[in-house]
Amino acid sequence: MSFDTTWFSWWAHADVVVRGVFLVLVAASFATWVVVFFKLPQFLNLTRNEQRAARLLADEDPHGLAGLDAEAPSRQLLESAQRLLKRRAASAAELQERMDAVQEPIRVTQERYLTILATVGSSAPFIGLLGTVWGIMHALQTLAGQALTLEAVAGPVGEALVATAVGLFAAIPALIAYNGLLRWLRQINAMTAANARELVDLLSMRTS
Repeated sequence: MSFDTTWFSWWAHADVVVRGVFLVLVAASFATWVVVFFKLPQFLNLTRNEQRAARLLADEDPHGLAGLDAEAPSRQLLESAQRLLKRRAASAAELQERMDAVQEPIRVTQERYLTILATVGSSAPFIGLLGTVWGIMHALQTLAGQALTLEAVAGPVGEALVATAVGLFAAIPALIAYNGLLRWLRQINAMTAANARELVDLLSMRTS
């Protein structure tokens, strides 16, 4: 029994489980790139806004933060501090506590969809391995009763290994993207925390 090495031949010989594994991994790889292309401009915009906020605060212009984009963390910090100061006079410690409280949901929002990358990166190799093991079992059952020459076994086993290759193809970019975006997000959060401290100092001076 001969096996072609073309993709069409591989698909024709695969059973429903291996085909399902392949489709799941293709969908996971597609989801990875959708998340990457969504988060890259978002993080770039956040970085630019926080850098601009740092310059405004260095110039002692906290109210200039109102001109940042609506999703800019420093603008949200300013708006939260202003709401607090409208209700009552607040000390520097109270303002800093409010800044810390506001930053937590901001971080949660910024981390949205990163779990998709982590999930694909950690699970895709195992899903691919499942497809390979199942494919090898299916191939050996097909070859049962035949002469198990190297040529006869190499074809179906090689086709079963496609699932592992696709799993790695999905997992490696997901892991690289996850680690890179997570590091970038930590830098953004560090800038936001520094801006929050500067904002507290400036607002405290103006309300004292």
